[in-house]
Amino acid sequence: MRKFFITSAILIFGIGIVVAQNNNTSGNQGNQNNNQPQKTIQPDMNKDTVVFFQGRYGGPIKSADILKEDSLTMNKVGFQIVGFTLVFRKDTTLNKYDSKNNKLSSEMKTALKDLKPGQNFSFVNIRIMAKGGKALKPTYDKIDMFIEREKQ
Repeated sequence: MRKFFITSAILIFGIGIVVAQNNNTSGNQGNQNNNQPQKTIQPDMNKDTVVFFQGRYGGPIKSADILKEDSLTMNKVGFQIVGFTLVFRKDTTLNKYDSKNNKLSSEMKTALKDLKPGQNFSFVNIRIMAKGGKALKPTYDKIDMFIEREKQ
């Protein structure tokens, strides 16, 4: 009986060591992946429904270009943008403006015009409707942008 308990204890201890080593190995692999640069996902314009602001689906924009157009657009015919939220941080305050269509409101235009180089803003909660009135979310339902710093 004593041999049985000793053998069981050694077996359980050995399994614990193997499990701990596997957890450490997988943890290291996760850290290695975090150090690698992340790839930017490119939408497939033939398959995906993509929403644009000023012809872009994210990234930098010059402050001079920010109000050239006053609406969000899509890459697909037969869909209509029925709402979105503009979100940005000014100082420590998170600002949100809602739209019930694809147009920027006058408050949104003023807020965007007042953003400084380097500031981020996003269009989130983008909602679209297909022909026939079916409400959908686009494949890429968030546009993250920032005001480009002027090159000197």
